[in-house]
Amino acid sequence: MYDDLDNNGPSEDDDESDTEFQRRLMELSEVDLGKGLSERLTLRGPDRHPGISANDALLARNHEASTKLRLHSSAAASTEARAAQPDTKEMISLPLSADERAQYKPSERRSWLRRILLLPLAAGVVSLVLLITPRPVLLLHPSPLHYAAHAPSVTCPVQPSALIPALAFDPHDTAVYTERLRGAVRVKTETFDGAPTVGSDPWFDKFFKFEAYLRATFPDVFAALKLEKFATHGLLFTWKGSDAGLAPIVLMAHQDTVPVPADTVDRWTHPPFDAVLDKDGWIWGRGAGDCKNLLIAELSAISELLKAGFKPARTVHVAFGFDEEGGQVRSARAFAAYLEGLYGTGDDKVFLLIDEGGGIMEDYHGKTWIAPSMGEKGSTNVQLSVNVPGGHSSIPPAHTAIGILSALIATLEASPPALNLEPGNPFAQFVLCLAEYGTIDPELRDLLADESTWHEAAQWLAERDLGDAARLSTTQAVDIIGGGVKVNALPEEAHVIVNHRVASGDSVRGVQDRYIDLLTPVAEEYDVAVVGFDEEPAANLTRYVKFSAPSGVNASQVTPASGDAWSVFAGTALHLYPDSVVAPYLSTGGTDTRSYVNLTRAIYRFQAVDGSQRYNIHTVDERVHVDGHMNAIRFIHSLIQNADQWR
Repeated sequence: MYDDLDNNGPSEDDDESDTEFQRRLMELSEVDLGKGLSERLTLRGPDRHPGISANDALLARNHEASTKLRLHSSAAASTEARAAQPDTKEMISLPLSADERAQYKPSERRSWLRRILLLPLAAGVVSLVLLITPRPVLLLHPSPLHYAAHAPSVTCPVQPSALIPALAFDPHDTAVYTERLRGAVRVKTETFDGAPTVGSDPWFDKFFKFEAYLRATFPDVFAALKLEKFATHGLLFTWKGSDAGLAPIVLMAHQDTVPVPADTVDRWTHPPFDAVLDKDGWIWGRGAGDCKNLLIAELSAISELLKAGFKPARTVHVAFGFDEEGGQVRSARAFAAYLEGLYGTGDDKVFLLIDEGGGIMEDYHGKTWIAPSMGEKGSTNVQLSVNVPGGHSSIPPAHTAIGILSALIATLEASPPALNLEPGNPFAQFVLCLAEYGTIDPELRDLLADESTWHEAAQWLAERDLGDAARLSTTQAVDIIGGGVKVNALPEEAHVIVNHRVASGDSVRGVQDRYIDLLTPVAEEYDVAVVGFDEEPAANLTRYVKFSAPSGVNASQVTPASGDAWSVFAGTALHLYPDSVVAPYLSTGGTDTRSYVNLTRAIYRFQAVDGSQRYNIHTVDERVHVDGHMNAIRFIHSLIQNADQWR
């Protein structure tokens, strides 16, 4: 089992021996612990932060949680020295000011010869520290991030050992796996906003067809695993393990896809439901990347394990919802409620959960990155409705309802939500991993090294990448607008709906407060009253703007980048991609995982597909490469085994 190095601290027995060395070291460096040899040392003791380097400590004074090192009087000092300097424990905050440095400056009478003679002692202690330090990774691979005045309060996670499963998945022929995915794409399972709420409605018959396809394609899986249905079309498989004391794993995907608008069909290179396999190995079609690739990969991995005679000790649940794209998540909620009934609620009732989300980034800043989304943004839709008296358009006012609404929209877009790189955002760990292991711009590296300049780092990132900008703030997208019914009639009402993806440092309530604060002055300028989110307009009110947000969800909890589940997930990835770095990422979209937060914190949104092997989800020419699909199967095949063996 891989031990989390962050949890290993020094023993109290180390304190006495370290004390004398610290006094000697201060004499050598004239208290400047940030220079020379001491940069390589890790001061240890029961009253010090485990594993913090001397240079870290020197530069930590202004950190929000300032590290304090306790310097002890030498036990070996002479009786005369003790009389001159009582045996007390003095707390010193680092770094030292100029006056403080002068106070502790050694006597000018100390000779350079004495200092030179002490060098062998210092070198010996350095060697000892390097051998026994609980943080060898940080010592052997120093990063600029460790030498800042306001050192980051989060770091790139420790990379665990690779985990090699007993059974390998390395087929010589990919045709059978390719055909499984192509067949799934050919079954239309489009979901629209405002779909019926009753699972047995004829509108849902498409999912009966999809289930029939899965039964015909994976008869071994349907025979060996228990299948239960929720809300008619939600499919929950259970592969019962032999050890009821082990928490289960959950593999997820969704059957439904976003629709193909009729006016875009002729823009596709190949018809969207023909699942064409081209000469370069691309499978074209709606759902090929989102999310039938993952769904078929999970079933194929289980089928291969069944053929090999694998019998799990740890129970495996496989959950396929049918309404993820519609935002109603009835199936996911039903699955989660059922599992809560079986296992109860808590952070570890499910050992590990996999769903769609992040992926692989090859040749990105000089490395391959395994980037599971270990958190996802929240969401809310805000509607603004401007209501004013109507009339004939031949005698118009200076501003119609549509004109006033336009001013409100322009104000929103002129003042977008603030950018913020903060420790609670998994994306912060990702960029810190870039700084530690990748090749990045020196300017960005310097900004990341000091948490007090993270706001500048956020601006730097956002200016260069739209995706990064979305991960660093609450987003706003003006998506739907309406108003007016006739060309010669003044509109009495005009409305807009704005979609927001809520950042981890923000909230749905914070989004609403921003609307009131930002748009109230604009409303007053146009002489319209403001009716807030929890208010209704008075009966006699004729000019007003109404704010409403029918629903909303805050950002998800964040998956820990440490512990058993992390070791299994990252260890599996590092076996399949040995030269990669596993780095937490943030999903800007929502997934069915939001329904499972009462069962586990170990939620990994991830498909083992490189970004260059999957294109255009939710738009024209969606496609996935055969190699990407095979990698997805291989990852699930290995993960099931590694989770099963972990204790």
